[in-house]
Amino acid sequence: MPASAQVRRVVLLYDERTDLPGLARLDAGLVRALTAGLPDAVEVYREPMDLSRFQSDRYPVLLADYLRDKYAGKKIDVVVAAMGPALDFMLAHGTRVFPGASIVFCGIDRRELGDRRLPGNVTGVLLKREFAPTLGLALRLHPATRRVLFVAGNSEFDRRLANDARVEFGATPYHDLVEYLIGLPMTDLVDTLAHLPPRTVVLYSTMFTDVTGRPFVPHDVVEQLARTTNAPLYAFVDQYLGRGIIGGHLYSIDAHGEEAARLALRLLAGTPAASIPPVEPRATISMFDWRQLRRWGIDERQLPAGAIVQYRDMSPWTRYRVTILATVVVLLLQAVLIAALLVERRMRRRAQMALRESEARAQEQRRELAHLGRVALVGELSAALAHEIHQPLTAILTNARVAKRLLEADDHERAELRAILEDIAADDQRAAAVVDHVRSLIKKEAAQLQLLSMNAVVGEVLGLLHNEIQHRGVVVNTSLCAPAPTVFADRVQLQQVLLNLVVNACDAMSDTPADERLLVVSTSSNGDARIEVRDSGSGFAPNALTSVFEPFVTTKRDGLGLGLAICRSIVTAHRGRMRAVNNQDRGATLVVALPLATEER
Repeated sequence: MPASAQVRRVVLLYDERTDLPGLARLDAGLVRALTAGLPDAVEVYREPMDLSRFQSDRYPVLLADYLRDKYAGKKIDVVVAAMGPALDFMLAHGTRVFPGASIVFCGIDRRELGDRRLPGNVTGVLLKREFAPTLGLALRLHPATRRVLFVAGNSEFDRRLANDARVEFGATPYHDLVEYLIGLPMTDLVDTLAHLPPRTVVLYSTMFTDVTGRPFVPHDVVEQLARTTNAPLYAFVDQYLGRGIIGGHLYSIDAHGEEAARLALRLLAGTPAASIPPVEPRATISMFDWRQLRRWGIDERQLPAGAIVQYRDMSPWTRYRVTILATVVVLLLQAVLIAALLVERRMRRRAQMALRESEARAQEQRRELAHLGRVALVGELSAALAHEIHQPLTAILTNARVAKRLLEADDHERAELRAILEDIAADDQRAAAVVDHVRSLIKKEAAQLQLLSMNAVVGEVLGLLHNEIQHRGVVVNTSLCAPAPTVFADRVQLQQVLLNLVVNACDAMSDTPADERLLVVSTSSNGDARIEVRDSGSGFAPNALTSVFEPFVTTKRDGLGLGLAICRSIVTAHRGRMRAVNNQDRGATLVVALPLATEER
């Protein structure tokens, strides 16, 4: 607490000890409201007078002297006098015991206050006790009732409350149903209530003593009566709720204490007590014990509007319904999510499997298509291939005939025979090479990557097409890079690409004058390995350059439009690319670019 903060001191003065349940609840309400209103700036002291156990005439005087000496060194700002005897003590001794202190009384109703003359430093909260509303409520919930017993003790306070109730009941139309059991010995009272006739209702007020003078705690009495009575039990204050009563139109001791604390806080804030008249708030509300409603078979729908039902013995479902529902919803969502994930996983696996199968089929189809392309290309070059094979075979036949004549002439020129045999062997190898090459082109095998020289592939293809090119009247120029660029590729597939490009170039020059049919095949290495095939034909239409590699797109009158599409698929499978451009003068150039062998590694 800051040094500059002013400490305010309040004394709570009770007529009895604060361990009594009623005063304990009043004390809790007072302290709660005071400390909330002035946190860290109020000191609260409790003083129980315990008058029921100390009844000497000199006791109040001795107590006043004791309290004066006890608080001599402290300035008390406000004294809260709880119940009538505490107010009487303050009116008689307050000026001497707590000089300059303001007084707030509570726990007193207007009839109990009576004709007391209150000085200017006194204000308070009047307790508005009501008995008739609870009687009416009990008869409403038990319409067949024929007898109502009002139970109270024999102390002066007990009897005064009983008289107040009698007066209030007298103004009701059902006053003749009420009987009064006042001051009976406790044993007789318990026995009487245990054997009540049907259609009886019991109303309990207070019982501090019985007719024998035996003291009791009213809260203990109501618990004992609730355990033994065979009739529904009602009361008038909320402090009995939960101790066996069904309920009633109950006065709130907590609210009463909080109202008294608010008056005390106003006094501590500097408002003079003379300017605050006593207040009489209505602090009653219909309250019920759920357990007793079930015990006596009372339907909650019969309760008045706005009634409060406490002590519900709720099942786990009732108590935690929102949590249970939320948990179930979360579990269902998780289950749905898990199921969806499992389904999605299965579908993804199926899709992946289907994709792999589709890719395998597509790859197989590409291989099939490439094979068909090679077969078609060999068919297209059949005349040239036949001529290519016919030449060595003719040479072999000629050399064989010459050798035969030499033998028949008996002219054994060994050197000439040796030369003839060497020519025969060379021509045979040439024919075998052509056959092997053709066979490799039309053979249906999976791709086999190997280290290839681009220059060597160009030489092989041009050698195979030598006669075809000559037959078409095409002049071939080569511009081969040194050193030769190398790639990892399938020899047959790369040859197929170049064969297609060279044959297409020759076809493109079919309308070109014979002396202008020039084919240029070049290789280069500039970040990648390239083969360029340049012709002097008609070229491509400008709007066809972007579609020449699409399937079924062709510029030939009898073409299928698959050659360049197959070429691009082969090059793409080798992680390369193809493009076509028109030359500035005439014709077109087809470019094949593949990753260099050094990059592949």
